[in-house]
Amino acid sequence: MSDEYVPRVNFISRMGAGVVGGVGGGVLLAIALWPLGLFQEKDYIKPYGQLVGDETTSTALVMLLVVAGAAGAIFGTALGRFITGQIIPAIGVGLVWGMVTWILLALVILPIRGDGGFLSIPDSGGIVVLGIYVAFGVVTTVVYAIAGPRRKYYYRRPRYYDTVMAVPSLVRPRRRRRKSDDD
Repeated sequence: MSDEYVPRVNFISRMGAGVVGGVGGGVLLAIALWPLGLFQEKDYIKPYGQLVGDETTSTALVMLLVVAGAAGAIFGTALGRFITGQIIPAIGVGLVWGMVTWILLALVILPIRGDGGFLSIPDSGGIVVLGIYVAFGVVTTVVYAIAGPRRKYYYRRPRYYDTVMAVPSLVRPRRRRRKSDDD
């Protein structure tokens, strides 16, 4: 089934692969943010639980994965077609996508529902949390590039007739010059 043709304009397959990439990045985000809250006085997982009004750790972790999956779906539908199957460009796009998600999540959305400062870099965790979100973006885009929809290209095969190969020529034949009466 994986050898079938999947067009790049397929919105649903790009979004699904984005969710897979987002959840993969969300697992890394949860694994990195949870211990960071133990070493500092601020818990970076709790604001995700505050999105639904419950501050327990289990709800916060589930909401983190839901938000990460939604961020991956947005990535897959908006930017996914540019990096399908390409790992190196996915890393570069992932660096930018991680910074964008840090700005939107840690600086804007989570402080609105939580107790942090709106657009406050020290309340959002500073450079360490930015680095974790950038790693989230890279993992999301690389998993998308690996698991994303592929386009199968069909090439024309040359036709063989007995021992003579008939292939259309790409070179235009030279035009013959007519002899004039003066020559």
